[in-house]
Amino acid sequence: MAFFSGGKGGGEAVDYGYKGKGVTTHLLVDAFGQPLRVTSTGASGEERRQVAPLLGKISSWLKPLISQGITPILEADKGYDAEWLRLELLAHKIFPYIPYRQFGTPKEEKSIRVLEKYRWKVERGISWLQRKYRRVVIRWERRVKYWEGFLGLGILVYWMRQLVVCGFC
Repeated sequence: MAFFSGGKGGGEAVDYGYKGKGVTTHLLVDAFGQPLRVTSTGASGEERRQVAPLLGKISSWLKPLISQGITPILEADKGYDAEWLRLELLAHKIFPYIPYRQFGTPKEEKSIRVLEKYRWKVERGISWLQRKYRRVVIRWERRVKYWEGFLGLGILVYWMRQLVVCGFC
């Protein structure tokens, strides 16, 4: 039996989502697309419920900004559109920059999508993590702590490389 035994067909926190059985990786990045925090849930989980735990992990970074009068902005795609989420973010003094879902809008009517200009930075962070670390593309581990350990290790190595490149700024 290997320490990281393969989890063929399942493991902890593996659920059935709309695309099938699996897990969802949630990544919080800064304005430059650099990863800050990562977590994973079962595929059937609601992504909007993961915003508060991810922001809670960086609350020590946000408090000095808020005390200086700087309002942090959370940009997300329209999948995160929920009134309760907007109110929760505003209660924590974070501005929600989330487009509203438009139900029943004809396809010919094109609206200006400002947020889509910046969405690529988040996608770049996810693809960077998957390109550099093949092990995080598909979850092979049965235990969640091993899986999240690999995700955290990927972010740690990313930031170590950034510090080496900029010469410990």
